[in-house]
Amino acid sequence: MRDIIISGKRIKTELYFLLIVWGVANLINAFSIWNYETSWVEMITFQPLILMITFFFYLLTIVVRVFISLVSFLVSKVKPKST
Repeated sequence: MRDIIISGKRIKTELYFLLIVWGVANLINAFSIWNYETSWVEMITFQPLILMITFFFYLLTIVVRVFISLVSFLVSKVKPKST
């Protein structure tokens, strides 16, 4: 069985993606708190829910990135016809 090696750069990139998605989820939470005029304590008490939303959005970004990679791979394989 072959070993899978993940570079430090790739790990750092994925952590940045995860951090950005966590920040967006917190911004959405802050907007909803502001919009519905509820207590700001919910920024702390809703962190488990925010983490679940973060991982959902992160998985969504993975699906989108894999789709984009697949499309770019298929486009690069198509050779233009010479005239």
